[in-house]
Amino acid sequence: MKKLVLGAAIAAAMFGAAAQAAIPTIDPATTRVLYISGASAAATFIDKLVTSTAVDPTDRICDPASQVYRFRDPANTEQFAIYCKANNTGAVGVKNPNLPTGTANANLLIYKRNTGGSGNGVVPVAQATPLAFLNISSGCTEISAGNLSTPADIQCANINNNQIPDMGLSDVDPIQFKGNNAIDSTDVSSTDVAKLTVKAAAAVTFGAPVTWDLYRTLQAAQKSTNDLPSSCLIGDRTEACMPSLTSAQIASIHAGKWADWDALKVGNGASAKGLHAWALTQTTPVSAFGGGSVTIADLAPADAPFLHTCRREVGSGTQAQSNIIFLGDGCTAAASSLTPLNATDADFAEGDGIAIIHANASTGRVDACLRDLQNGNDAVSGFTNDWGHRWAIGILSLEKANAAYEFVKVDGVAPTLANVAEGKYKDWAENTFQYRNNTSSAPLAGDKKTLADAIIKSAGAPTVMADLNNGFVHTFGNGAFLAVPSNFASVNGSFDAARPVSPYSHAVKTGATTFAPTNACRVPTIWGGGAGQL
Repeated sequence: MKKLVLGAAIAAAMFGAAAQAAIPTIDPATTRVLYISGASAAATFIDKLVTSTAVDPTDRICDPASQVYRFRDPANTEQFAIYCKANNTGAVGVKNPNLPTGTANANLLIYKRNTGGSGNGVVPVAQATPLAFLNISSGCTEISAGNLSTPADIQCANINNNQIPDMGLSDVDPIQFKGNNAIDSTDVSSTDVAKLTVKAAAAVTFGAPVTWDLYRTLQAAQKSTNDLPSSCLIGDRTEACMPSLTSAQIASIHAGKWADWDALKVGNGASAKGLHAWALTQTTPVSAFGGGSVTIADLAPADAPFLHTCRREVGSGTQAQSNIIFLGDGCTAAASSLTPLNATDADFAEGDGIAIIHANASTGRVDACLRDLQNGNDAVSGFTNDWGHRWAIGILSLEKANAAYEFVKVDGVAPTLANVAEGKYKDWAENTFQYRNNTSSAPLAGDKKTLADAIIKSAGAPTVMADLNNGFVHTFGNGAFLAVPSNFASVNGSFDAARPVSPYSHAVKTGATTFAPTNACRVPTIWGGGAGQL
């Protein structure tokens, strides 16, 4: 690996002549820089949008004929930055106005900060509050040089580049962070929201992932009660064989009403056993999907029925949308009786009668939480496992997939894009981009606004959704994103993987060219007289 070498007189945002191979020299005079904070669930979305060669050429941000460079933190979960030449024939649209006509493409340096989640894509943007971004001026190491189809991978150790975010991204609309503020910011207000230009980008599908051993146990239990076809093999990840939890059960878990998995009974008789107790009695080998055999008793944590949840911290849009969908949190006065449990794993021990809540700072850490609790180790960066092998449930968008966990159905409906588009699956939200408008004391303008609008334009295109979804692979159906109907019309309300558009929206069309903006508390309805599937 090659180390980045800096000269003493080099500016903080510029690499020196000593930089080698895949580590480029960055010239501030010819580089547009944009700082984006917010939703960690959409980090992969931003990364793929900017770097993927699968995105239609007219929608690409980066020039496909030039090398793309990805700088990242060591854990590859909290911070990254993309450096490339602008695709001047595509969405970015214009050359750097500071350069003479006919010169080479402007360079782009786009930072993305995940820490603090969606809340940090709202309040710090509105209030022009500095946040710590990745520092790519020193301590960077080339991991791989990349090529025209693969970004070069450069790891940077320092995260002390304090900058005001130019644009934010949140999993739900900004007003939902009133009372759900991010760790690094104060609470959002209506005054803050008024300073922002807010644009819906995509409908993001979320779901309830459970650890792999819990998934298989739920399958076996629901086969025993005839809630799954007898033909389903234990471990089958296809849509027909996915186990299911009800909305009320998920709400009960997130509100802290259950402390262990034995609260879920297998069967409806007076003597029905709890899920964990039932599993320990299932010692007959069953066929495992893909070969081999296992008993359900082997999948149950020994003498440990305790319920663990891998969720997000306050300020997360992923957490906010889940609280809204399942608990109505922040939407009605009556919802206060089901306020999500905000205790953390430091507040209680197993056996105290309270679910163990792991409130994670990013989607990457929720992923790590589920993996470590499934595998019974502390091998994944960002999560400390003091409990060993446990059954756990989480909250993630469909961007994430791993062999250590799998999504379950909700109310018998799988978290597929087709089910969202047909109005059957409820756990989704429209994410939004926002930047400071002219009512702010520091509005986004010039090159930065041009680049921000180009990213928003590309982000919302159905072809971009289709290309990105191909990278989010699940056996029950690829993808996490649908274009929104306020930007693109669906065809007869049907789902088309090549042009995925949701006919439903949390925004409301009020006239030929007017609409009430997205509000996650609003029940989604067909957009402006569009069609829906029977």
